[in-house]
Amino acid sequence: MRRSRGAGPLSRARAGYPSLRTHCARSQLGRSVFTPSLFSHLSRRKPRCIACRASYTATFMGVNHVTGSRSTGISGPLVLPNPKRIRSRRGGFQLKTGQAIQLPDDGETLSPALLGAAQTFRDEILATADVRLDIERAREARLDDGSAIYCRIDPKAALHPKAATARDAYRLTVGPKIIEIASPSQEGLRFGLQTLGQLVKGKGKGKGRSKARIDALEILDQPDFRDRGIMLDVSRGKVPTQATLESLVDLCAHLRLNVLMLYIEHTFAFRRHPEIGEGASPLTAEAILSLDAYAADHGVELVPCLQSLGHMEHVLALPRYAHLAESDRRWSISPTRPESYALLEDLYNEFLPLFRSKRFNVNCDEPFDLGRGQSAKRSPRKTPGRLFFDHIQRLRKLSHAHGKQLMIWADFAHQHPAEMDRLGKDVVLLDWWYEAKFDADRIKKLRRKGLEVWTCAGTSAWNCLFPRVENAMQNVTRWADAGRAHGATGLLNTDWGDFGHYNSLGASLQSYAWGAQQSWSGALPARDFDRLLGREVFGHDSPAFGHLYRKLGEIHDAGFPVANGSSLQYLYFDGLARSFFLRHADRKALERSAKKVDVVLREVGQLGLGASEDDFAGIARQEIAWSAEATALAILKALASLDYNAWRAEPGAFNARERSALAKRLDQIAKTQSEQLFELTRLWLARSEISEFDKTRKRARKSIADLRAGAKRLRAGKAPKPPREKTLALLDVFNEMRLQFGMPPR
Repeated sequence: MRRSRGAGPLSRARAGYPSLRTHCARSQLGRSVFTPSLFSHLSRRKPRCIACRASYTATFMGVNHVTGSRSTGISGPLVLPNPKRIRSRRGGFQLKTGQAIQLPDDGETLSPALLGAAQTFRDEILATADVRLDIERAREARLDDGSAIYCRIDPKAALHPKAATARDAYRLTVGPKIIEIASPSQEGLRFGLQTLGQLVKGKGKGKGRSKARIDALEILDQPDFRDRGIMLDVSRGKVPTQATLESLVDLCAHLRLNVLMLYIEHTFAFRRHPEIGEGASPLTAEAILSLDAYAADHGVELVPCLQSLGHMEHVLALPRYAHLAESDRRWSISPTRPESYALLEDLYNEFLPLFRSKRFNVNCDEPFDLGRGQSAKRSPRKTPGRLFFDHIQRLRKLSHAHGKQLMIWADFAHQHPAEMDRLGKDVVLLDWWYEAKFDADRIKKLRRKGLEVWTCAGTSAWNCLFPRVENAMQNVTRWADAGRAHGATGLLNTDWGDFGHYNSLGASLQSYAWGAQQSWSGALPARDFDRLLGREVFGHDSPAFGHLYRKLGEIHDAGFPVANGSSLQYLYFDGLARSFFLRHADRKALERSAKKVDVVLREVGQLGLGASEDDFAGIARQEIAWSAEATALAILKALASLDYNAWRAEPGAFNARERSALAKRLDQIAKTQSEQLFELTRLWLARSEISEFDKTRKRARKSIADLRAGAKRLRAGKAPKPPREKTLALLDVFNEMRLQFGMPPR
């Protein structure tokens, strides 16, 4: 996998930022039954130099089993995603310098993606086994010239030759004299070469094992879903750099994902509407043209994605477009104003010609105010369902003018089933839900209508310091099961960035890989998946890496539930003065989480994640280290806030010595959070433009300022009034977050 070219910006971003070195005396406050040693871990953040990195040692940890729909029947970890059928044979093939990779000369233009896969395989063999292979094209295998790998087109080289997924199928045969890869298409040949490369790379280093020898076997492989992809949110505050996006394409190609979407509300530089993307580091037309070509050369379809109904708050907040808002909430564009379609047509005319894909995701999810504003006055007889499907028909015409097939989210269609018959059979419905427990089989209602459906899972990374890993894995698995059962053609794994997108790209890579595995061949035992994850995605050889990732992903308990997110994230950013979330924390739950993160921090240090290289995978390991430290700090902050708010409620119960000790704790937490903000800034700029980072920075600075103000009040003995009683219902949480971002409540 090609690495990111973002090392330069990373080095510049790091300039002037101190490393995280903090020391904290244990609290003297007797009321804290549990006094965590987390600061001792935060203070041991390893320097990022080569000499120190060399001293790190990796430890092996036992692993559990990830539940899944079915087993692939494979006896050991081989490649990611793992193939459907493997049959071992006796003997093996010895790779030697001067042998060739023969690509098919079948009268078709050679695919850049296939050539790239051959070049990658050649380079990996050279690096792994010190064997130099040539690349050629040939109509027939030439066994007499010592050729090593013969690739050929064979329409029957598939488990299910008549299925749409046969395009990506392949048969890989390793014998004593030749390696043959056969497939109905050049795409399948590419995947066969990738599998062969991983087989070589995954060989152990034991005595007598030759990296240049490949054990004899036969693999028959074909994916479960025709379309397998990722959708990355680039509209909630963070726009990746071009180098990051190209590296993401590389990762998709490596995981055999063939679709990439960039979710856009306002982060595109429209020439005729420049104010839409102003101040958000928007993507340019040239950047998308370049990325589209790069993706195509790697076998990945860059599908255009632009909001066209709800979630248009950024656009409708601008004076030029405010009159198009459906309601005073400025959430949805009104479908009863002709000017709305004039605007959308303008946007489509600039945006859609940049993509070679024949599909277009217009989104149109969650238009909660549809029919409650202008439409209620202009078309009072139309129900929200009728308004919605009328709107979809208008968008369908606009999309067809550019030769695009329409894609929409399915939530509103589910709410108005009586109107679904008006959908054209060429519209693709994207059925989504992101919690582990839900009715995934509901897609059969859409399939009964004869509609094409993709199942859409989520990384559970948004509103989190680190993803809710178990929730994400179960969510992906259940969607994959339902998709297979009911004939979905695609599985899309969505990665959102609600409220500032401080959640890192690196923290989502595990879910990307699990989505790739599930969309290709189903479940895989955790021990195998964890080992493959570290090697194939994060560039880390330790078998402990994948399990460590899941251990960190289990730590979210703070004693109160929050839908669609992690309570620890809310505690990390919450202001001590209001304590909207902090006052709900439970001491025993925090202590349990503290013990878990204490173990994780120690293992993060042993694996050297914080001192990783500055390439794409190395930055991901650094991001995981930051998440572990931020999780620890959220717990420390919440424990201290319980004592602080107890003092606010009963000032006379705290003597001067206790107040002084608590003030020191708050000051130290503020200092550490300030240093973590520097580190977060560095990591942000390593992958992304500055975008709207100021939103996240302001939240962190407010938390830091409140902690320091609280320490001053403690020393002065001036207790403020206790925080007001507040519920944590979904709408209350949502409005609190909008308040923190200076937005009006709903």
